[in-house]
Amino acid sequence: MSSQIFSGSQGIVYVGSDAVASIRSFSIEETQETIDATTMSTTGANAFRTNKPTFKSWSGTVDVFWTVTPAGTTSDGGAACASTRPGNTEVTFHFWPSGDNSNELGYTGNALITSRTISTSVDGMVEASFSVVGTTALTTENGS
Repeated sequence: MSSQIFSGSQGIVYVGSDAVASIRSFSIEETQETIDATTMSTTGANAFRTNKPTFKSWSGTVDVFWTVTPAGTTSDGGAACASTRPGNTEVTFHFWPSGDNSNELGYTGNALITSRTISTSVDGMVEASFSVVGTTALTTENGS
């Protein structure tokens, strides 16, 4: 069985149809909640809890370099800047860990932006980070 290992340097994130500019890194996390369905009659040396699956969810973060356009407006997130501020509007995200070329695997889903941080230090670049929480299932998609 052969596997291919990918470099993260080709990763791309889209907000809608706009690529997020100056991306440094991103992560997505899928989770499965469970409930404890253990009964009182579960006893003995080999007793284990009985867990049942319930809700699934996903969340993510995107880290970018903060930039300024010629017009003087901030563009942390590039063309998608207006869509990377926290708010109550759902946004469609497309995450491509190794690029969006033909036969590449990506993930897409609608999400709410829950936070945005802009940070700077005396010995580093100005960076921005935003966090999202999914409002629809995270599905797989193939590159174009």
